[in-house]
Amino acid sequence: MAKEKIITALDIGTTKICCLIAKIDTNNKIKICGIGENRSEGLAQGMITNIQTASKSVDTAINQAEKMSGINAENVFVGVAGELIRSFDSQGIAKIERSRKYSYEISKLDVEKVIEDAKSVTPLPVDRKIIHAEPQFFTIDKKTKILNPIGMSGFRLKADVHIVTADVNSLMNLYKIMQLLCLNIKDVVLQPIASSIAVLNDDERKLGAILVDIGGGTTDVSIYYEKSIRYSCIIPFGGEKITRDLTVGLRTPSKNAEEIKIKYGFAIQDDADENKVITIQGIGGHKDSKRTERFVAALINPRMKEIAKLVLDEIKKSKYLDMMTAGISISGGAANLRSTNKLFEKMFNLPTKTGYPYFNGIYGEIDNLNDPKYATVIGLLYWGKTNFDIEPFSNEFNNSLFERLFGRMKKWFASKNFT
Repeated sequence: MAKEKIITALDIGTTKICCLIAKIDTNNKIKICGIGENRSEGLAQGMITNIQTASKSVDTAINQAEKMSGINAENVFVGVAGELIRSFDSQGIAKIERSRKYSYEISKLDVEKVIEDAKSVTPLPVDRKIIHAEPQFFTIDKKTKILNPIGMSGFRLKADVHIVTADVNSLMNLYKIMQLLCLNIKDVVLQPIASSIAVLNDDERKLGAILVDIGGGTTDVSIYYEKSIRYSCIIPFGGEKITRDLTVGLRTPSKNAEEIKIKYGFAIQDDADENKVITIQGIGGHKDSKRTERFVAALINPRMKEIAKLVLDEIKKSKYLDMMTAGISISGGAANLRSTNKLFEKMFNLPTKTGYPYFNGIYGEIDNLNDPKYATVIGLLYWGKTNFDIEPFSNEFNNSLFERLFGRMKKWFASKNFT
């Protein structure tokens, strides 16, 4: 009897850690069996600041999922973000060797060679490694915008490639946490890529879409056009800043500020009720106070406008703003803040929606997961299913490791009819 295929998706965020344990069933569908969630400690802006503390937070979330599912965590797919993620575009060129007497047919090996060339064009510092090398399109001789060059003929192949790099020490810290928990990382995935897998459909990817994932410590941005990622960035600024503003402005404990943000918060001040009064808990035994819902919105609005402005600046930098026919999808915890879509629509002049995850081919314990804050962890399940048979992630950060990471990316493209 074949061994069950178990996937563990692990989203390690600045404010929360979420773990899903799932099975790939005989019909090649994903059955979610266990869910674990815990408050993050030992992290700041997506980066690990205390390995021991962070490992305890991760362990709690994993234990919850294991207890609910009755399954031990294995094959762990982890989302990565943080301000030490960098991305850039590159180009590679390869000469096509004649495969037959009169044929210069492009093979998978040619595609691999041209992407390898793109990766080698820009020398990387010793403290950075490539975690994703995603082809955007190919050019064969003078024919451009080709998505799948395999089987076509030509003399020269060129590839435009989006490359994502990570700080080596940050990756090592992540590995050490898993090592403390006696778990191996199966793969690492950029969180904006994972979120986009769960939120954007094929039409959005083709017509042009922006995914903005506003987490606790970071805001992750990715742009898709013609079915390929065109731009990605991590902004070290998220919903945790709003909570801190409320803590100071309302003179209330952080926990209460977070609850007020979720229950009464608005991104636009005029949308809040000026007559609705909220009781604000005092700090350290000080007496409670009263504030209106609109007063709370007045504290939230400047910070949300700042986040939206930072995102807009990045989108303008990418030069793809005018091509975004499908508009903006907002995921992450802050997507639940009322009026957020309206604020982004005004600032970007683009249609905006809340980025709820799709559950195509996923069933089981999903009732509580239909929330934009779970977009990344759901996307990790999709990625894990596609890349289940890859070699486990290694703590040896050498060239061969990142060759394997690139191979995993190619496999994902194959599943999207790219190759």
